[in-house]
Amino acid sequence: RHAWSADERRDLYADGERSGEAVTRFSGPAEGERFRGFCNRTAEVYRTLEGPFLRASRPTILSLHQRVGWRRWPELLRLRPLSTLWGALGSHFTDPRLRQLYGRYATYCGSSPFQAAATLMIVAHVEQDGVWLVVGGMARLADALSRVAQRLGVTIRCRSTVDTILTQDGRASGVVLAGGETIPARAVIANCDAQAVAGGCLGKAVSGAVRPVPEAARSLSAMAWTFKAQARGFPLARHTVFFSRDYPREFDQIFRQRRLPEDPTVYLCAQDRDGTVSARAEGAERLLCLVNAPASGARHEFDAAEIQQCQERTLAQLERCGLTLSVDPSASVMPTPSDFNRLFPATGGALYGRASQGWMASFQRPDSRTALPGLYLAGGSVHPGPG
Repeated sequence: RHAWSADERRDLYADGERSGEAVTRFSGPAEGERFRGFCNRTAEVYRTLEGPFLRASRPTILSLHQRVGWRRWPELLRLRPLSTLWGALGSHFTDPRLRQLYGRYATYCGSSPFQAAATLMIVAHVEQDGVWLVVGGMARLADALSRVAQRLGVTIRCRSTVDTILTQDGRASGVVLAGGETIPARAVIANCDAQAVAGGCLGKAVSGAVRPVPEAARSLSAMAWTFKAQARGFPLARHTVFFSRDYPREFDQIFRQRRLPEDPTVYLCAQDRDGTVSARAEGAERLLCLVNAPASGARHEFDAAEIQQCQERTLAQLERCGLTLSVDPSASVMPTPSDFNRLFPATGGALYGRASQGWMASFQRPDSRTALPGLYLAGGSVHPGPG
């Protein structure tokens, strides 16, 4: 569910026809036709990039051309790699609200729609398959993986801080734990953000295995407010987005001015509701609010005053769209970019690795095989990226 005011709401569905009908009701028949054309375009972009880029282990501009083949070069030219997502959406939609809605997909990988490449419209195609829930919560995935691993003889050791990745004869050879214990290995997989390796957090000997990302190229961070509250006045879905009234200004403040937006877009997850938009929760419920923030947590400590101001702006944005929340202050916490930088060292709090901004950015994200033999990377900071 998406909202711009108390009277402007637009839902998306896993059924493309149903979404098209919703666009027609929201913006008129002409925009409904443009939406169908947009869906066809995003499907074409996805078909072009899925094998040669998304599923390729180490894509380059040359390998992309080679894998697509000369007969399909017209498809590559239609990708508009030098156009921004915002610019490309302007050729599909005349309703600025729809442009804003689909521009938001850039934030799925921590980027600005005004700087991200037009190819990110593939997210719109992927999401049309639906947003899936895991019964019992996402932690069930970790439980299932651990059970399978242990059946295969894997030993899982939690809360064992790695101090250094060892090298021998020009390759990764194991790790040293914070307590001094050495664990030899033929291969090491680092599931941390790649910048922890590049920044020397796991030893200088391996820092050259990954290229560092300058602060200006970092993806978004967030103010992630989790709390319990009673919700009134707005029919919340499990996933609801409340849009800023000035989208360009919001991203200018985050990426250029490096500060919290004054009029933020707010994503709200109503965790106790099921996947239907008609579900209602009674009494206090668990909520998660995300507000985009700059990845400046390494050099700026977000204090109590900034946290309170962000919470007040968030509640004001929700109330403008008709949602009133009675927050339980005893069940409220808001991690900031500073906190995320402590959790994920050398990132400044960036949650998605390198931002996908500029036509070359997609080829600059590290892949799973590093420059050091035997050292591999995993996670959202690695190709093909978060999500």
